[in-house]
Parts: sequence; structure tokens; C-alpha cells
Amino acid sequence: MAQLSSVIGSILRDIISAQHEANLYSLALSESYGKDGKVKDFQLPNVVVSDMELELKYGVKSANENQQQFNIRYSKFREFLKELCEETSKVVIRSVMSTVLTADLESKKSEKHFFERLQAERTLFNEFRSFLSRNMRNAFRSNLYDSVDSNSGLVKTDVVLDRLMDVVHNKFLYETDLDGLFSGQEGEAMRELAEKNVMTAVLAVVEKLSKGNSFKKLRSFPQLDVAITSDELMNMPEESIHTFKLKFSPRGYSITHLEEDEAGEAFVMQ
Repeated sequence: MAQLSSVIGSILRDIISAQHEANLYSLALSESYGKDGKVKDFQLPNVVVSDMELELKYGVKSANENQQQFNIRYSKFREFLKELCEETSKVVIRSVMSTVLTADLESKKSEKHFFERLQAERTLFNEFRSFLSRNMRNAFRSNLYDSVDSNSGLVKTDVVLDRLMDVVHNKFLYETDLDGLFSGQEGEAMRELAEKNVMTAVLAVVEKLSKGNSFKKLRSFPQLDVAITSDELMNMPEESIHTFKLKFSPRGYSITHLEEDEAGEAFVMQ
């Protein structure tokens, strides 16, 4: 006895695995041929699993109660991250700006020019906010799935906080344009205070927007126990036997969602 979903899943996995193994073997041959100049342009067999149709006969032995399955709605999570990064970038700038401008350091007065401009110039504020927000979103490019609990669908606030603070460090507080402001003992103390204040502010935003937000989606599916061997089907009444037609069409698609923004950009803080 087998479950229909397991049988169909096994067939699909075998088809995909066959294409994968063929691709890897072709790649290995190309590397071997490339070592010898005489055969580096030798044509390799190109194996493509094209459209195929399979017909599976099965007999229903029993139908169990609906089985609950779930998946994580990563498209919704990306929308959440976009909102989170936009809000966080504003909070970060305001927090650091407040720390720097209220610090009573006469020797650093001339080094505060960038933050004075941020406070006075709305256009500059929006440009820098957009810059930080883009880099925060980019920080989740390759590890998006690490930021959501795969069982509960809840946001892993500690992971998200680490990603956001990495951007704050690399693109803001430790940017070389601000070396003069944060130099010396007093400057380093001011940066440590700014970092502490930012951490508190960012954590508050992450917890606020994450509260009650689950990206888990539950679905219910009937679970069928089926017979698929010829011996089993011979002993079953005809009305219990069904035919399942499966059409497999390979297609190319991107399995990752990438932002168009460049991760290596910099912002001139003058």
C-alpha cells in the first residue's frame, strides 16, 4: 500500500534527478575535454528531457482524513522586508543623527556637517534613507530563508536584527567618510553610544512589525492509500481503478528573487 502523493512525487523527483545527473555528466566531460587543446571544441551530447506524458493506473484502497500541510509564503515575507527596511532606515538615520548632534564635543563640531545637512535638507535625508533601505534589502538576498522559522512561519528577530545591523555598521557607522568624526577616544565613545542607541531602536521596529506576523500557510489535502502493482489491481473491482495522466514540461526559471540594486554601492557623506 502506498500514498498517491508519494508515488507521484517519486516519479517527478526521478525525472528531475535524471536531468540533473545528465547536466553534471556533460559538464564534467566539457572540463575534461577542455584540458587538451585538440578536443576542447568537441561537441558534447546535449540531453534535454522534453515534454512527456505518463499514464498511471491506481486503485483506491482507502481515503484517510484530510492531511494538513503548510508552506512559507516567501513572497509575502519579501513585502514585509521591504516595509521593514524602509521603516528601519528612517529610524537608524534619526537615531544616529540625534546622538551625533546632541554630543557636546567642541573638537568634532566641524565633522558634524553631514548630519547637520541630513537634519536640514529633506532631499539628502531621503536619498540616504533610500540608500540604506536598498542595502538592507540586499542583505537578505542569499539568506532569505534563514530569517523565517520553517515550522511556525514567525520572523527570527535575532537573525533579522543581525542582518540590519551589519548594514548599519558597513554602510554607515564604520564608513570611511566618517573616520574623522569618530576618531580618537571621544569619537569612538560617541560611535559606541550611537551603535547602542541604534540597536535599541532597530530592535523595537523589528519586534513591532513582526508581532503577530506569521508567514505560514496551512492547507488541507485528502490522503489516498492506493494500489499500483498489477497483482494488486487484478484483485480490485473495476470501479476502484482510476487513471492519472501526468504531463511533464521542463521550463527555465529563477529560484531566487534578486533585487536589481547593486550591493557594492557607496554613499558620499559630506
